[in-house]
Amino acid sequence: MLAVIGDDRWLAWYAQAKMNARLTERIADEMERRTGLPAAWVDVLANLKVEPRRMNELADDLILSRGGATRLIARMEAAGLVERETPAHDRRATFAVITPADREVVERALPIHLDIVEELYGRHLDGDDAEAVLRVAMRICDAHGWPDKAQASPGSSTPSSSQV
Repeated sequence: MLAVIGDDRWLAWYAQAKMNARLTERIADEMERRTGLPAAWVDVLANLKVEPRRMNELADDLILSRGGATRLIARMEAAGLVERETPAHDRRATFAVITPADREVVERALPIHLDIVEELYGRHLDGDDAEAVLRVAMRICDAHGWPDKAQASPGSSTPSSSQV
Protein backbone atom coordinates (compact mmCIF):
# COMPACT_ATOMS: atom_id res chain seq x y z
CA MET A 1 0.00 0.00 0.00
CA LEU A 2 2.78 2.48 0.84
CA ALA A 3 4.36 2.20 -2.61
CA VAL A 4 1.00 2.85 -4.26
CA ILE A 5 0.33 6.06 -2.36
CA GLY A 6 3.68 7.59 -3.27
CA ASP A 7 3.04 11.02 -1.68
CA ASP A 8 6.08 11.95 0.39
CA ARG A 9 3.99 14.09 2.75
CA TRP A 10 1.67 11.18 3.49
CA LEU A 11 4.63 8.85 3.90
CA ALA A 12 6.26 11.35 6.28
CA TRP A 13 3.05 11.54 8.33
CA TYR A 14 2.67 7.76 8.40
CA ALA A 15 6.29 7.12 9.40
CA GLN A 16 6.04 9.76 12.14
CA ALA A 17 2.72 8.38 13.43
CA LYS A 18 4.09 4.84 13.52
CA MET A 19 7.31 6.00 15.18
CA ASN A 20 5.44 8.03 17.82
CA ALA A 21 3.12 5.15 18.69
CA ARG A 22 5.98 2.70 19.07
CA LEU A 23 8.28 5.11 20.91
CA THR A 24 5.53 6.18 23.30
CA GLU A 25 4.93 2.56 24.26
CA ARG A 26 8.65 1.76 24.61
CA ILE A 27 9.32 4.91 26.65
CA ALA A 28 6.33 4.19 28.91
CA ASP A 29 7.45 0.59 29.49
CA GLU A 30 11.02 1.63 30.21
CA MET A 31 9.93 4.46 32.55
CA GLU A 32 7.81 2.10 34.60
CA ARG A 33 10.60 -0.49 34.67
CA ARG A 34 13.20 2.04 35.85
CA THR A 35 11.09 4.17 38.20
CA GLY A 36 8.26 1.90 39.28
CA LEU A 37 5.78 4.58 38.23
CA PRO A 38 3.49 4.55 35.22
CA ALA A 39 4.76 7.00 32.60
CA ALA A 40 1.44 8.87 32.68
CA TRP A 41 1.99 9.58 36.38
CA VAL A 42 5.47 10.94 35.70
CA ASP A 43 3.99 13.12 32.93
CA VAL A 44 1.44 14.55 35.39
CA LEU A 45 4.09 15.18 38.05
CA ALA A 46 6.33 16.93 35.51
CA ASN A 47 3.42 19.17 34.49
CA LEU A 48 2.74 20.04 38.14
CA LYS A 49 6.38 20.53 39.13
CA VAL A 50 6.42 24.31 38.69
CA GLU A 51 2.92 25.21 39.86
CA PRO A 52 -0.60 23.84 40.38
CA ARG A 53 -2.57 23.46 37.16
CA ARG A 54 -6.25 23.80 36.33
CA MET A 55 -7.61 20.37 35.53
CA ASN A 56 -8.77 21.37 32.04
CA GLU A 57 -5.36 22.84 31.15
CA LEU A 58 -3.61 19.78 32.52
CA ALA A 59 -5.85 17.53 30.39
CA ASP A 60 -4.92 19.51 27.27
CA ASP A 61 -1.19 19.24 28.01
CA LEU A 62 -1.44 15.52 28.75
CA ILE A 63 -3.31 14.89 25.51
CA LEU A 64 -6.19 13.37 27.44
CA SER A 65 -9.89 14.02 27.55
CA ARG A 66 -11.05 15.94 30.58
CA GLY A 67 -12.65 12.76 31.90
CA GLY A 68 -9.44 10.80 31.30
CA ALA A 69 -7.41 13.41 33.18
CA THR A 70 -9.92 13.40 36.04
CA ARG A 71 -9.68 9.61 36.36
CA LEU A 72 -5.88 9.70 36.17
CA ILE A 73 -5.67 12.40 38.85
CA ALA A 74 -8.13 10.45 41.02
CA ARG A 75 -5.87 7.36 40.86
CA MET A 76 -2.82 9.47 41.67
CA GLU A 77 -4.68 11.20 44.50
CA ALA A 78 -5.62 7.81 45.96
CA ALA A 79 -1.91 6.88 45.81
CA GLY A 80 -1.01 10.12 47.62
CA LEU A 81 0.90 11.64 44.71
CA VAL A 82 -1.30 14.67 44.03
CA GLU A 83 -4.10 16.63 45.62
CA ARG A 84 -7.02 18.51 44.12
CA GLU A 85 -7.75 21.98 45.41
CA THR A 86 -10.58 24.42 44.76
CA PRO A 87 -9.53 28.01 45.45
CA ALA A 88 -11.81 30.07 47.66
CA HIS A 89 -11.81 32.93 45.13
CA ASP A 90 -13.08 30.71 42.28
CA ARG A 91 -15.19 27.75 43.38
CA ARG A 92 -15.66 26.68 39.72
CA ALA A 93 -11.97 25.89 39.24
CA THR A 94 -10.22 22.74 40.38
CA PHE A 95 -6.44 22.60 40.46
CA ALA A 96 -4.16 19.58 40.60
CA VAL A 97 -1.29 20.12 43.05
CA ILE A 98 1.84 18.05 43.54
CA THR A 99 2.55 17.02 47.13
CA PRO A 100 5.90 18.10 48.62
CA ALA A 101 7.12 14.49 48.91
CA ASP A 102 6.40 13.88 45.27
CA ARG A 103 8.37 16.87 44.15
CA GLU A 104 11.34 14.62 45.01
CA VAL A 105 9.80 11.76 42.99
CA VAL A 106 9.60 13.91 39.88
CA GLU A 107 13.12 15.26 40.44
CA ARG A 108 14.41 11.66 40.40
CA ALA A 109 12.20 10.53 37.47
CA LEU A 110 12.88 13.37 35.01
CA PRO A 111 16.58 12.58 34.44
CA ILE A 112 15.62 8.95 33.87
CA HIS A 113 13.01 10.05 31.32
CA LEU A 114 15.55 12.23 29.53
CA ASP A 115 18.01 9.32 29.41
CA ILE A 116 15.38 7.00 27.94
CA VAL A 117 14.34 9.54 25.30
CA GLU A 118 17.99 10.03 24.37
CA GLU A 119 18.56 6.26 24.11
CA LEU A 120 15.48 5.57 22.01
CA TYR A 121 15.18 8.78 19.97
CA GLY A 122 17.67 11.58 20.50
CA ARG A 123 20.82 9.66 19.63
CA HIS A 124 19.45 9.20 16.11
CA LEU A 125 19.24 12.95 15.47
CA ASP A 126 21.93 15.50 14.86
CA GLY A 127 21.38 19.15 15.75
CA ASP A 128 19.95 20.07 12.35
CA ASP A 129 17.54 17.10 12.44
CA ALA A 130 16.24 18.08 15.87
CA GLU A 131 15.69 21.68 14.78
CA ALA A 132 13.88 20.57 11.60
CA VAL A 133 11.61 18.13 13.45
CA LEU A 134 10.79 20.74 16.07
CA ARG A 135 10.14 23.44 13.46
CA VAL A 136 7.74 21.23 11.48
CA ALA A 137 5.98 19.99 14.63
CA MET A 138 5.49 23.53 15.92
CA ARG A 139 4.22 24.75 12.54
CA ILE A 140 1.59 22.00 12.51
CA CYS A 141 0.68 22.55 16.16
CA ASP A 142 0.37 26.30 15.58
CA ALA A 143 -1.87 25.73 12.56
CA HIS A 144 -4.23 23.70 14.75
CA GLY A 145 -3.88 25.77 17.91
CA TRP A 146 -2.15 23.02 19.93
CA PRO A 147 -1.43 23.70 22.70
CA ASP A 148 -3.63 26.72 23.17
CA LYS A 149 -1.82 29.84 21.96
CA ALA A 150 1.20 27.65 21.07
CA GLN A 151 2.62 27.87 24.59
CA ALA A 152 4.59 25.06 26.15
CA SER A 153 3.51 23.47 29.41
CA PRO A 154 4.87 25.30 32.46
CA GLY A 155 6.69 22.18 33.61
CA SER A 156 7.98 21.20 30.20
CA SER A 157 11.05 22.17 28.27
CA THR A 158 9.16 22.32 24.97
CA PRO A 159 9.45 25.78 23.45
CA SER A 160 6.57 27.61 21.89
CA SER A 161 6.74 28.27 18.17
CA SER A 162 7.85 31.83 18.84
CA GLN A 163 11.00 30.38 20.41
CA VAL A 164 11.82 28.18 17.42
